[in-house]
Amino acid sequence: MFAMDGAVSVNDTPSILSSVTDRTAQLELIQALTRKMLQMAEEQSWENVSKLESERSHLIYSFFETKPSVAEAELVASVIFEVLAIDKRIVALSASEQHKMLESSQKINRGKQASKAYGISKE
Repeated sequence: MFAMDGAVSVNDTPSILSSVTDRTAQLELIQALTRKMLQMAEEQSWENVSKLESERSHLIYSFFETKPSVAEAELVASVIFEVLAIDKRIVALSASEQHKMLESSQKINRGKQASKAYGISKE
């Protein structure tokens, strides 16, 4: 129902949240936001991942203000498992990016140290 493959921008999400009252539609939006978060993570767009996660958290909180019915249980469980699996992938991408950034920072520091040492030895 809510294909977020570019049709909806990150900035449009709050207006969608305020208009979604059907519980199935809320679950579909949670799924769509989660999938969009993964896409943004794969594109290294971490600011957008953070914005989407904030909106998704709000929607999840709102959804669970009312206890899911027995009739919803299977669908709710399915969405929870998908969200958890995708979140695990996002965390792995984040960890990989952090590792790359740390390595880059260490190289820069080694370069500064080498420049400093060379500058001192020239005096």
